[in-house]
Amino acid sequence: MTVFGIAGCTALLVCGFGIRDSVVALSGKQYGQAGVTRYDLMLMTSAADLEDVAAELDADAQVTSFVPARVDSLTVEFGGSKESVTLVVVPDDADLSDYVALTDDSGAAVDLADSGVAITKNAEQMLHFSPGDTLHVQDATLHEADVEVGSVVMNYLGNTLYMTQSAYERAFGQKSGLNGLLIKLGGTDEQKIAFSEKVAADARTLSAVSTAKLTRDFSSAFTLINTVVYVVIVLAAALSFTVVFTLSNTNISERERELATIKVLGFRPREVHTYINKETLLLTGLGVAFGLPGGYLLARGLTWILRMPSLYFDTTVAWSSYAISAALAFVFTIAVSLLTNRSLDRVDMVGALKSAE
Repeated sequence: MTVFGIAGCTALLVCGFGIRDSVVALSGKQYGQAGVTRYDLMLMTSAADLEDVAAELDADAQVTSFVPARVDSLTVEFGGSKESVTLVVVPDDADLSDYVALTDDSGAAVDLADSGVAITKNAEQMLHFSPGDTLHVQDATLHEADVEVGSVVMNYLGNTLYMTQSAYERAFGQKSGLNGLLIKLGGTDEQKIAFSEKVAADARTLSAVSTAKLTRDFSSAFTLINTVVYVVIVLAAALSFTVVFTLSNTNISERERELATIKVLGFRPREVHTYINKETLLLTGLGVAFGLPGGYLLARGLTWILRMPSLYFDTTVAWSSYAISAALAFVFTIAVSLLTNRSLDRVDMVGALKSAE
């Protein structure tokens, strides 16, 4: 029972820290040069204004590079379920690697020119399709088409369907007018946000989305996740105290004759404490060994159950979280042992030895 109790306590701790680690890691996995979204600004204009806007941006020293694209909202339907995604159409010869990292769940790069159509992982989870399946799509102007899934690519925040221009024209039977730019900027995050606000004020700009601002807002929105971790720690501590305290007292009451005997043989109080507490610590070690992997599985199960549209949880548990969880489990056990030591000191040697077996 002690092993199971400590394993549950440790699993709760790992689960709490794991959920926090998974959420905190989302923005880093999604944005930045090491993430999926590597551009700094997604700018949308009308198709008629795109060329003039692109020429002005090309002359701006803060703009390091950009690639034209068609950006639209899209409703994807499969198996009777629907999901809203962002449509990004790029020229056939465009190199997206500097702007978006298209990789499958094994980490292998996906070539959009070969794939034709790539859609993000969360959409696959919500709609339950597979590569090779055909999706029915409808854009914002109510044009409909059927597209075959060429590949499923990783994405953590939001859902996107990527297509080449030729794949778009085959599916929709019309030219894909470009209306957006994926832009990379130089400077600090504050300078990038300021630049996005400046271009957003232009009358020709329909939308300007700064990834630096999204990262900042995401971090602010999820500060409450620490509260969840604190609640889990309190629950784990309560579980540990309840289980270990109850079982330790039961252990002492059932072994009073044995404890009285070793006291009569000359064991000092500290030696009696060590005799009993060493067993509890060994059982705690076994519980921690089972609880660490159990906590990861629990965190993975919870993130799967709590999955939601446009948010893909890739369960992440830092090594420091495992270490802190194990340390806290031992701290809880030691704290309980200090309390139960009083029960050891109160064992009546004469009364225990006189009692019937």
